[in-house]
Amino acid sequence: MVATRILLVMSIALTASLPWTAPSLQVVRDFAAFWTAARLAVAGHAADAYGNPAREALTALFGPGTYAPFFYPPIALLIWAPFALLPFAAAAVLWVGASAASYVVAIRAILRTRSYVPALAFPAVMIASLYGQNSLFSAALFGGAAATLEEYPVLAGGMIGCLAYKPQLAVLAPFALASAGRWRAFFAAAATALGLTGLSAIAFGTPAWVAFVAALPGAEAWNANGTAGFEKFVSLYTAIRLLGGSENAGSTAQGISIVLATVALVALARRRPGGVAEVAILVTATGFCVPFLGQYDLVIFAVPGAWLVSEAIRTHWLPYERATLALLYMAPLAIWAGMPNGIPLAPVVLTMLALLVSRRTLRIPSIKTRSPIEVPPAHPRSGET
Repeated sequence: MVATRILLVMSIALTASLPWTAPSLQVVRDFAAFWTAARLAVAGHAADAYGNPAREALTALFGPGTYAPFFYPPIALLIWAPFALLPFAAAAVLWVGASAASYVVAIRAILRTRSYVPALAFPAVMIASLYGQNSLFSAALFGGAAATLEEYPVLAGGMIGCLAYKPQLAVLAPFALASAGRWRAFFAAAATALGLTGLSAIAFGTPAWVAFVAALPGAEAWNANGTAGFEKFVSLYTAIRLLGGSENAGSTAQGISIVLATVALVALARRRPGGVAEVAILVTATGFCVPFLGQYDLVIFAVPGAWLVSEAIRTHWLPYERATLALLYMAPLAIWAGMPNGIPLAPVVLTMLALLVSRRTLRIPSIKTRSPIEVPPAHPRSGET
């Protein structure tokens, strides 16, 4: 606990020093893209969020530069529309603060602790905050789903369905929920995603969806060509490209990774080891399946990390688990420093996490081998049959 408090103080100090140590760093630049897109949507021009008007708005805000198009579905505009009613600085502070607070609440629920320090001191939180990214919000949804899946499956499914705002993070959720037989959560997630789709169409009009679909090829090319910089991502694909590999080599390796991760997810989820464990497996597998997972997205792995710690405290530490988790806790800083220097550490880090999660999961008796009155050890009650 003392170490995490020291780390938290250091993170705050580093962030506060940036105006002097890195004056050229454009803090919360990614949030600026969300804010400008939402302002266009609120003004009745949601389709323009996917074209030059959005980039022109970013130029007006930050000055000349290369700005990525807005790649999120109109569902995401529902989230950021209220922030667009505020001035940019106030909106950015509120967004980072609110998403960080919701993330901390979710991780505390998994850890079953009153302290906010372990969750907030995780270095990936600082990285996500500096970008002004949405990964803290995604982590909060995953963490909230993990904490509620066992007793409140409909609520958990609703939170998973909200991940439709960033669909690449939710693509494995149907496999995980169906494999574990979490049908109430499955249908709640589907209904939520469909409801948000319909609501966004009503709020912003179908032209916004047409513009989003039309922008998808450009989004793929933007990432695959390395326009944003391969060093900003943490997937196997970008690691191979960063090391000089071809697009075909990267795509092939990423495809194999997706297949293996999906098979492992299904096999482990079928054991139904408990709600928190199942979402931890889902998040870990997702790390192997998204070819353009940003460094800022590393914060979602606080969910499986928190589950591993809670299981170790509840039972006992497995060999090498404590030391490995300590390394993984600090890994975002190493990845952040290594990627710009051509050292792609992320696939190694994710593999280490996957091994820890798999080992823990396999130690929990499968639902097929438990007696009718036995429940998963991580939860005293079951919310589904």
